Amino acid sequence: MGHPSTLSFRGTVVHGDKRGRELGFPTANISIADHAALPIDGVYACWVTFPPATEQHGATISIGDNPTFDDVTDRRVEAFIHDFDGDLYDAEVEFTVHAWLRGMFRYESLVELIEKTAADVAASRIALALPPQLP
Repeated sequence: MGHPSTLSFRGTVVHGDKRGRELGFPTANISIADHAALPIDGVYACWVTFPPATEQHGATISIGDNPTFDDVTDRRVEAFIHDFDGDLYDAEVEFTVHAWLRGMFRYESLVELIEKTAADVAASRIALALPPQLP
């Protein structure tokens, strides 16, 4: 049985802008059917599964409108799945939020964004090794 404050949501991997790959963090863009199921905008450490498989992978996910890029105005979910290399397009994914890492910020440069993303992934790996930290 999950913890009563466990937050999970499902989506489907879709094609995105391919920016993450250029930044060194290939992200899966997730199309979410039920946006009401999403937590507030921010960066989270999550567990991800690919139903019906039950194997869990750690992931760092970003929910929001990507404020660093002016052309992104829609709220989106992007997931960097740790230590995973495979074709995920059209795969159904289920996320279980493990910890909130930070809010969304606009960065002035790609260098700053890359550094912060690297720090987020490091923080996410640490968070996933600890008990859940949910609001």
